[in-house]
Amino acid sequence: MCWSGTVDNGIVVKVNRSSSYPILFREDKFGSVQDLFIGETEPKKVFIVSERNVSDTFMPDLTRQVKKLGCAVVEIVLDPGEKSKSWGASEYLIRALRENGAERRSVIIGLGGGVICDLVGFVAASFMRSIPYVLIPTSLIGQLDAAIGGKTGIDFDGVKNLVGSFYHPSSVLIDNTLLATLSDREMRSGLAEAIKVGVLYPELFELLEAEAAVGDIRGAYIKDVVRLSVYAKLDLLASDPFETSLFRLLNLGHLFGHALESATGFEVYRHGEAVAIGMGVATRISAHRGLCDAKTLSRILRCIEGLGLETELPHRYAETTWNGVDDIRRIRNGRLLEVLPVSIGRCEIVDEISRKEFYAAIGL
Repeated sequence: MCWSGTVDNGIVVKVNRSSSYPILFREDKFGSVQDLFIGETEPKKVFIVSERNVSDTFMPDLTRQVKKLGCAVVEIVLDPGEKSKSWGASEYLIRALRENGAERRSVIIGLGGGVICDLVGFVAASFMRSIPYVLIPTSLIGQLDAAIGGKTGIDFDGVKNLVGSFYHPSSVLIDNTLLATLSDREMRSGLAEAIKVGVLYPELFELLEAEAAVGDIRGAYIKDVVRLSVYAKLDLLASDPFETSLFRLLNLGHLFGHALESATGFEVYRHGEAVAIGMGVATRISAHRGLCDAKTLSRILRCIEGLGLETELPHRYAETTWNGVDDIRRIRNGRLLEVLPVSIGRCEIVDEISRKEFYAAIGL
């Protein structure tokens, strides 16, 4: 921190913060857990936070490995699903940390999917004005998206990610063997986020396109999908890691995807499923505007649908989805800034989408 100026005329304060952490690609089911604490003073107590559909499968092995390092372990298990990405779950977690003696240098490990990644990061940023946290994503969407970039947050008052902060983890462990028990539906949800990045990165899109042609959602190619997605996302975030600009290409599919999730009470669609539909809407709007040609439209829709995802927004959710767009407009400082595909490898951000365009894109 440094400053300039005088007390009489005012002082300009300049504060720089640097975050450095490893993203480890392993396939050893927590065998390298000691590498997750590099750079941290040896924690006396580690809190492992997971969700009920994950904890029975993976938490015993992780707890055993952490205890081998001489750490006391406290296990905290939450209900699965978007409902745990909430104030109530945050309060429950904060209370559990306090009642079990968490200190400034205790470490929280988030073991679970995207909800756990977002929630644990948010609580870690808030508790005692920030404590270290580690992410071990067990879902595809967690590995290639939620655990990367330091974005934390919870839903509030029916609005997706309304409350949150940027707070990077101490480390991230990506182990593709943890995906073995994932349902087909969750795999497809994760692949939707990969397609989103792929529309911006041709190498990744072509890989996904080839697998979509045969409907493969679990092949050995998944390892390459995760790594390419991580590298691509970091590349896209490099110039603006805290998203001070509202022009974010990684929001492709998220405008109408988030609005659809909110419109359905977060109970009908997985996040990736909603993003896939959001990409379908965005690509059709782009085609109607003449920004992308018929071939690009066909390639994107065929890739999404070939991996078992929907691209059309049901008409019964049209009105509530459009109403949810207004909440997103406020989050984006009064502008929608929708990302529209132009070609594979190129997207354009437009200020506004009209209600008429939206309804035309969904066939109304």
